[in-house]
Amino acid sequence: MIRPIAIVFLLIAVQFPSTASATVLPSDTVWAGEVIVSEDVLVPAGITLTIKPGTTIRVALSDSTKMEPEFMSPLTEITIRGRLIAEGTKDAPISFNRVEGDGAGSWAGIIIDGGTAYLKSCTIQGAETGVYALNGALLVEDSLITKNQYGLVAEDKKTSAIIRNSLVTENDCGLLSLNGAGTDTSGSIISGNKKKDIYSSTAREHQRPLRQYSGDNKEPVRRYGDEVLLTDTIWRGNIEIDGIIRVPERVRLIVTPGTVVEFKKKDTNGDGIGENGLLIQGLLIAKGTLEKPIIFRSAEKDKAAGDWDAINIMNSNGAQNLVEYCQIENAYRALHFHFSRVMVNGAVIRNNYRGIQFQESSVEIRGSALYGNKSGVRARDSELVFEDNDVSGNYRGIDLFRDNLTARGNRLMSNLMEGVKVREGVSIFKENFIDGNRYGLMVTDSYYGNFERNALTNNAETGFSMKNMDNIEVLGNYISGNGFNGISVQNVRATIRGNHISANRERGIGIISFDGTITGNNLAKNGLYAIGLEGPGDVSAPLNWWGGDDLEKVIFDKNDESSRGQVLHERASADPFPYEWPFRTVPADITWGGDIVVQSATTVTPGSILTILPKTRVEFAEGSGLSVRGKIIAEGDRGGKITFTSLQKKGASDWDELLLDSANGSVIAHCVFEYATWGVHSHFTGLTVSDSLFRKNYGGMRFMSGPVEVKHSIFEGNYIGLRSYKGKALITENIITGNEIGIFVREKGGGLTVNRNNIFANSRYGIRVGDANDEDVNARENWWGTGNPSDAIFDGRREPDIGLVLYEPYLKEPYTLPENK
Repeated sequence: MIRPIAIVFLLIAVQFPSTASATVLPSDTVWAGEVIVSEDVLVPAGITLTIKPGTTIRVALSDSTKMEPEFMSPLTEITIRGRLIAEGTKDAPISFNRVEGDGAGSWAGIIIDGGTAYLKSCTIQGAETGVYALNGALLVEDSLITKNQYGLVAEDKKTSAIIRNSLVTENDCGLLSLNGAGTDTSGSIISGNKKKDIYSSTAREHQRPLRQYSGDNKEPVRRYGDEVLLTDTIWRGNIEIDGIIRVPERVRLIVTPGTVVEFKKKDTNGDGIGENGLLIQGLLIAKGTLEKPIIFRSAEKDKAAGDWDAINIMNSNGAQNLVEYCQIENAYRALHFHFSRVMVNGAVIRNNYRGIQFQESSVEIRGSALYGNKSGVRARDSELVFEDNDVSGNYRGIDLFRDNLTARGNRLMSNLMEGVKVREGVSIFKENFIDGNRYGLMVTDSYYGNFERNALTNNAETGFSMKNMDNIEVLGNYISGNGFNGISVQNVRATIRGNHISANRERGIGIISFDGTITGNNLAKNGLYAIGLEGPGDVSAPLNWWGGDDLEKVIFDKNDESSRGQVLHERASADPFPYEWPFRTVPADITWGGDIVVQSATTVTPGSILTILPKTRVEFAEGSGLSVRGKIIAEGDRGGKITFTSLQKKGASDWDELLLDSANGSVIAHCVFEYATWGVHSHFTGLTVSDSLFRKNYGGMRFMSGPVEVKHSIFEGNYIGLRSYKGKALITENIITGNEIGIFVREKGGGLTVNRNNIFANSRYGIRVGDANDEDVNARENWWGTGNPSDAIFDGRREPDIGLVLYEPYLKEPYTLPENK
């Protein structure tokens, strides 16, 4: 008889240096009989956990809100960075479940974090995710995965997940494949799951440069072991630490610009986490500059996350500690605060287990970048001002518990789990950009919040998830392109007003229970429904614009299923509400639709695509414009022109221009440009402009380089229709009339072909060659009106030493445009 094995993990209160309050298997381990897992289990690289046939693993609920940096979930988890072999048999299967009952989401699940797992004849249930595979290899055979929130999740193109001859059923979602993970479900049945059987989504990789600082590799000017700094100390040059440096109360450690601080790895307990670091109980002033940043990093040759512990700031709540223009990497927790006041400004926090962790502290984080960490920021019971930061490419972005948060102007992009998670806090959350995460913004159990003028776009599952909330304002947000729902609502009392909610894959707003008003929103072109109501209560949704769609088709309520409540949608708007774009950039792939107002000069960043839907109006405030350094796809249609216009509509130069700068692959079709300084200004861009109207601008279009093709368009009522400066272009089958100058060739006109156009009735010239242009212009086979073509041309015939306009042969009657043929 096999004696049951009980594994019980104790939560140990520790002082610095900290260690994980969980079990890290130090050597190859075998489980058999009954195994009780009451704390996280980590199988590190190089270690194998073998589970014998017939073993029952029961996982206890986590009774703590803590989550150690090396783990992936606040719930109890089994994490595999080495190897798991759980090979049951038909007669002696292996079972994974919670300690009591079988409620989904009671434990985290089996998490493969870069390791490998073989599961045969296993039953996995009661987990948040039965098996989650990230950057690893998974083989599941002859198994049952049931009654979890997610059965299996495979993420990242480096992941291979093979599920053979298995049953995945009665989960909320069966198989979720994210970001190019390789999955093979041969012979398996994935059905009977509540919401989705199989779902896949890929977040676009952002081609944005990641900020980083560099430091030299000089020999250390001073080496430290374990030491207490008893007087104010200044560090300059390169410092090496092989121990714990303690800065007691009333003592300052000042680190000067350009200093490099390196930590040797010391791991006395064999858990893989370094123990050297700083313990600040006095004051830390680490003030680098942009030109001379301060670097804190591992001293090891092969640097890795967890080589050293942290910059710990404890009970330092007098003067504010300063971490400015510092790069902190390879740590367990780069910055760790308790009961302290800290300012972090212009920092780079990268390649750590956790970027920043604090509790009972007052913290300001501004202008910093956190990327490549297991988690970016985790905080509790604190005051946090978080402004103009970039949190991207972490496993988790920001996780806050019982904090007073003010967040403005941040970019939270491409984090593998949530961009932001807020629990039991008070939030003022404005003008943040949350894109390409698995979950965008998750807020639960909050009694007050203002969420205003944010963008929540292209998140794999949900843009904004709200649960158990009261006294909430959701105002003026742009919520588009998310996987399941733009907004998910459960047990919430809120005002949802003035938002643009469009192009979400399934529902604009998915509601279980809601008390409040949904009004003044644009709810357009969402995949299944604008609003999907799952609960029995009615929902008040007056005065919204529904995208011109049949309301019976875009609203799911009691008219579709009698057990549901009713969406009360009286006084629907016939036209979209103007939506004011809240940012000076478009930093990700975004789709604009409806009526968009641009109040300031705005840039589509390199690597980003701005798509503009037919019938959209883009209205520019005085002095504003749009600069495209990524790509723009403005492709209307014959019945739905895209209009670029001004708010004032007074006259030419009301707004600046649409500038395309190295924006290759852009398309402009069936568009109207009016009241601009220049409708389109193209530099070093391969561009096609077709079927468009340029009117009442100072200039319709100007371009440099190319190649550019302009066709089937009308240039009318501008001072200059088109202007070329060293351009390469085909200008064909257009109408160019009523301008002061139809086409102005400033310089190097030899790259132009201007043919089969109607160029007539321009008040000064149809074509004017500039004084610096010494090349001839090919302008054959155009119609110049009823007079002599040379009368409409200023070239070398009128002024010596400039090029000629070669206009013969020319058309004797107007060219019939293709749409009129």
